[in-house]
Amino acid sequence: MDTAIAVKGVHKYYRAVHALKGFDLDIARGEFFGLLGPNGAGKSTLINIIAGLTRADAGQVQVLGHDVVADY
Repeated sequence: MDTAIAVKGVHKYYRAVHALKGFDLDIARGEFFGLLGPNGAGKSTLINIIAGLTRADAGQVQVLGHDVVADY
């Protein structure tokens, strides 16, 4: 599988709030994908981490094989 987005074990904390708890996701190239969930589920936090706008507290995110922190 040719992976476009790979999210492995991502955690994000905002003080006492654990916004993302060990989130994993693989999206293949060419796949159409949507994020659905209630308010406060961490959707915007995940998108901001994938885009490199916010840093995860733990875990790894790659877009097209490039780490969003080390290879921004």
